[in-house]
Amino acid sequence: MNEEGNIFSEAGIKKLKAESSTRHKTKRDINWRLRFLVLKRDNFKCKACGSSLATDTGIILHVDHIKAWASGGETVLENLQTLCSKCNIGKSNME
Repeated sequence: MNEEGNIFSEAGIKKLKAESSTRHKTKRDINWRLRFLVLKRDNFKCKACGSSLATDTGIILHVDHIKAWASGGETVLENLQTLCSKCNIGKSNME
């Protein structure tokens, strides 16, 4: 596989970032490539409480819209964050 086709290479990550900034701006679903970029950027840790798979193997990580999609938030890297299931449910209950 060439370096650009490998999503774990620097060239592959740059390509995914470029694709994510131009696609899926109005689509709510987060594709697996964009989901991976968010998780990697956030070091596979919840942005709210800091939980990670390295310290708590029982957590489930979600990729969440910072500004809710229903409120006009776009499905782009800058509007997505990693949250554990507890923090994501808590955020939903507060909105």
